Amino acid sequence: MKQMVLNLGVSIFWTLFQISLQAAPPVESEVTADSATLSVEIPDSAAGDPAPEPPAPLSLEACMQYAVEHSPAVRRQDYTNRNYRQDYIESVAALVPSVSGSVGASTSFGRSVDPETNTYTDVSNFDNSYSVSGQIPVFVGLTGINTVRAARVMRMQGVEELQLARDEIALKTMQAYFDVVYYTESVRLAREQLETSTAELAKSRKLFELGLKSAADVAEVESQQASDDYLLTQQENNLALAEIALAEAMNYPADRPLRVDTALEIETPAGVAPFREVLDNALENNPKAVAAQHDVRHSRLQFSIARGNLYPSLYVGGGYSTNFFMNLDDRSLYPTFSNQFRDNRGFYVSAQLSIPIFGGLARRTSVNRARNNWRIAEQNRTETLRTLQSEVAQAYQQMLGYGKEFVQASKKSDAARLAYEAVSGKYERGMVSALDLQTAADKLLQARSERLRARLQYILKVRLVAYYNGEPLIR
Repeated sequence: MKQMVLNLGVSIFWTLFQISLQAAPPVESEVTADSATLSVEIPDSAAGDPAPEPPAPLSLEACMQYAVEHSPAVRRQDYTNRNYRQDYIESVAALVPSVSGSVGASTSFGRSVDPETNTYTDVSNFDNSYSVSGQIPVFVGLTGINTVRAARVMRMQGVEELQLARDEIALKTMQAYFDVVYYTESVRLAREQLETSTAELAKSRKLFELGLKSAADVAEVESQQASDDYLLTQQENNLALAEIALAEAMNYPADRPLRVDTALEIETPAGVAPFREVLDNALENNPKAVAAQHDVRHSRLQFSIARGNLYPSLYVGGGYSTNFFMNLDDRSLYPTFSNQFRDNRGFYVSAQLSIPIFGGLARRTSVNRARNNWRIAEQNRTETLRTLQSEVAQAYQQMLGYGKEFVQASKKSDAARLAYEAVSGKYERGMVSALDLQTAADKLLQARSERLRARLQYILKVRLVAYYNGEPLIR
């Protein structure tokens, strides 16, 4: 009997020894593998540069700044403002005297008039003339002054339109950025839900093996796990589309990876001004309102310019001229160039009064058209202010509403988490069905998604209200 026990122990020991030898790799193989790894890494580290680091994640301000700097709409408006500046320079230059000069030279052969004797000759002559003249408007119905004022107003309007273009690009980028943040967090929530359902499925299968769960219960959990997997795929696709939309809003190169910083802080409404103050500030200083006001001023000045064309215009001017004449056959017949240049000079002063009497009603129709454009600009300004007032009211109310929703959604999310943990514990003890567990999981995911949406919308509306109150979008 002792011999049998001894033989059995030796057999077990030998079997375990053989298993350990099969599981452990030989020492020579490890050395060979390590040597091969070193032989591959040494040339790479010696010959090549280190791998480029991935670009740092872009914050919300960085995304908006990049979008504004690379926006074709902003650049187009900047070039338009440069044209406004050239129009202003041209209008100012039109108020100063216009000066022109001319130099002429001619040669005649055959019969011609001798300027010295004012008789006809048939010899070859050379004639050289010089003249300088100038003119200045004295009164043209104040059209010159009003043109300068209109050009200056257009420059001011261009500044507001440029700021408005920047703000619109920044707002569009901010919305796209928040979409990326939302779907990034949605992917994280969906992945956590999938991991939870996968773990629950593993537990259910073990309980099924122990006879504590039925096949129907396991099938229900499998269905939930497949649904969570589908949801994760769907959210990942939405995230990819949101990233494409953000890159388009930023005019970001398609061949470069775009990474954003999804960490956003909750802003409290404690520093937000009252609604009436925000509204008054927006109607007074928002680029939309200011640009509309400048448009009205420009239309009114265009009406003044058109009406000024109905008045008489007065111009005064003067000039200087001289000439030189020479006989090509006999150059000694006439004085020298310097003497003729001095003796043949002449001066003149002129005054021109133009009175419009009838020009096919062109001036009258221009005045009527300018008056109508002025009234159209006033109506556009009224509509712009009304729309802006509605936008401010909606943004302010949405900010307050999303703030309350975020508080309630946070409480709902915490309650749904506790309920899910309770149902999960009861499910393991066989007190509830798999359907109850699935319902609790869906409610938890829905509560967390609602909390995330309310949080992001609240941050967005707080920044929008601050913008209407005069704060810049890009901080």
